[in-house]
Amino acid sequence: MDIDKSNIRKLDFSLLLVFDELIRHERTTVVADRLGLSQSAVSHALSRLRELFGDPLFTRRPDGLTPTRRALELAPKVRALLFMTQDVVSPPSLFDPASSDRQFRLAANDLGSTILGEPLLAKLMSEAPSTRLTTRFAVGMTALEALRRDEIDLAIGRFGRVDEEFVCHPLLQERFAVVARQQHPGVGETLSLDDYIALEHVLVSFSGGLTGMADEALARLGLKRRVRASVPMFLTALAAVASSDLVATVPYQLARKYAAQFGLRLLAPPLEIGSFPVYLMRHASTRADPGLDWLVQKIQVIAAALPGQE
Repeated sequence: MDIDKSNIRKLDFSLLLVFDELIRHERTTVVADRLGLSQSAVSHALSRLRELFGDPLFTRRPDGLTPTRRALELAPKVRALLFMTQDVVSPPSLFDPASSDRQFRLAANDLGSTILGEPLLAKLMSEAPSTRLTTRFAVGMTALEALRRDEIDLAIGRFGRVDEEFVCHPLLQERFAVVARQQHPGVGETLSLDDYIALEHVLVSFSGGLTGMADEALARLGLKRRVRASVPMFLTALAAVASSDLVATVPYQLARKYAAQFGLRLLAPPLEIGSFPVYLMRHASTRADPGLDWLVQKIQVIAAALPGQE
């Protein structure tokens, strides 16, 4: 297939740099400072971008700019093109963990940041002692948008169907456990379905809901449990269970790791709840990044070593 050269001749790659920065920061003053340009030069570049793409691209608001739908559609393609151009014109680079002072940026909930992030930090301290690791709480589409905007390097968690602009690495298949405090008066050596329904539960919901996978499994049996409260983090649920007669149905790996610290008992759920996959996501534009390749491999090794993982 021949390349249509007429449109390419119109393209000034510096315009794409301005576009990418405007998408990420949405303020011409910030973009001008980051690119070493005057604000009028950024405004002129935006005018040329609007002419090139036949769209306003950004509309003004009191504190900056809001990208149009067309701009949001273009953003991942432009960023991928910039990364590919960088890869073409830059000399091959290697990643040396022993000497690198790179900052790695992750997004995860407290499941990912504890069962994977903690051992990863230990590995970095021993194998890449000058690197730094930052982790922010972000899940689902929020995490993917942060990847798209280059605010993070990797995202760990549960994700639905994702676009081809992301690379998905399966990490583990997680099951559930029920946790209760050691001296809970309503919990014996095992937990029956009647017991489970009679107990009061605390649920982990990132959106503030009062139903989860356990409730869906109960609904298929025509049953319902008593959810007293929902919290946004698993560790908060464990703390609530430790100091009350509430119980929680949480990921097994997290419960196994913290049961002793919180004084909790682990019990098998009395019904089939199912399991869920945990993925590691990166943006496709980072495929040629040897530093991230190294980090991904380290996280995969940690996940594979968890009990119950093959």
